[in-house]
Amino acid sequence: MKKAIISLSFAAMTLFATDNMDIGIGLGRNALSNSPIENYNFFNIRIGKYLPKNHILRFELEKSEDILNNSEDITRFLLNIEHYFKINTTKLIPYVFIGGGYQKVSGNYNDNMVADLGVGGKYKVYNNLNAFAEFRFLRDFGNNDNHYGLLVGVLYKFGSENKKTIQKEHLDSDGDGVFDENDKCPNTIKGVKVDKNGCPLDSDGDGVYDNLDKCPNTPAGVSVDVNGCAVDNDKDGVPDYKDKCLHTEKGFKVNKFGCPVEYKLQVNFKYNSADLIQNSYNEIKKFAEFLKANPKYKVEIQGYTDNKGSEKYNENLSRKRAKTVYNALISLGISKDRLSYKGYGESNPIASNSTEEGRAKNRRVIAKLFY
Repeated sequence: MKKAIISLSFAAMTLFATDNMDIGIGLGRNALSNSPIENYNFFNIRIGKYLPKNHILRFELEKSEDILNNSEDITRFLLNIEHYFKINTTKLIPYVFIGGGYQKVSGNYNDNMVADLGVGGKYKVYNNLNAFAEFRFLRDFGNNDNHYGLLVGVLYKFGSENKKTIQKEHLDSDGDGVFDENDKCPNTIKGVKVDKNGCPLDSDGDGVYDNLDKCPNTPAGVSVDVNGCAVDNDKDGVPDYKDKCLHTEKGFKVNKFGCPVEYKLQVNFKYNSADLIQNSYNEIKKFAEFLKANPKYKVEIQGYTDNKGSEKYNENLSRKRAKTVYNALISLGISKDRLSYKGYGESNPIASNSTEEGRAKNRRVIAKLFY
């Protein structure tokens, strides 16, 4: 037995060469039914040559003893084609195989051609060392027997191609610490922190990676824009998930709940007068439509001036201008029970009165809203 194993192994290694191949040994058990042969153990040695497209050409030698009561034994030679399925996310490599060969039996049991097929799996134990297990069906044509076998063993993979494969499997092209074979985001920008899949972190789970997220602590489930910030459809500065008044029109100052508290009316008056310039009426009409759509609001119309002139004069002028707007809103159908007006003169400036630009900003009419 030893001489046969050594000589055949040497011949197979010479045929296959030592480049890009593996060699393995295993022990198995074959079961039969309706056969003079009892269930038997066997020893298996194999040499595999790697081929393109995930194929391996396997040469196998098997030896079993005491298969009949008179201590006969089988020597079997097999040539199989294996196709393996490499899955990058696991160390397990499943495979299928099919082939055939010849068995030589000492004693009364006949020498015959055989065919086999089966399934198996390899598991990477350490570097080039794999454990394997396979289930096999073998047909003995001459003796009309079916052999059902289970085989376990170890394989060692070596050769120059294997070194290239190892280097490839340990390549990290984007330098993120995750090897390319497992990297689901292979082009991560240098310096960006990644998860175990090689993808940039998304700490708040909003679908925008941390390195692009301008609002990195968005609560779970909140809709965000491309910058990772909570959506604010009415652009009032309060995100929709906090906004209790979702459709506030442009120009309103809102509170922390997104509801209007103030509106600056873009109205103009004739010089030193409370008479509106004609194009200002459209602005008041627009505000009236808002009040009609939101009947729970009440309004104080507040008039302001710059500091030109006396304090008393400015207070009277600002009151008259506020009343003009007040009257216009009533004429547009807004109940006076919802309206009031007051002149604040030159108080509460919002800009410097030392420049014309600042004084223009201070001459204003504000609608103060109450809910």
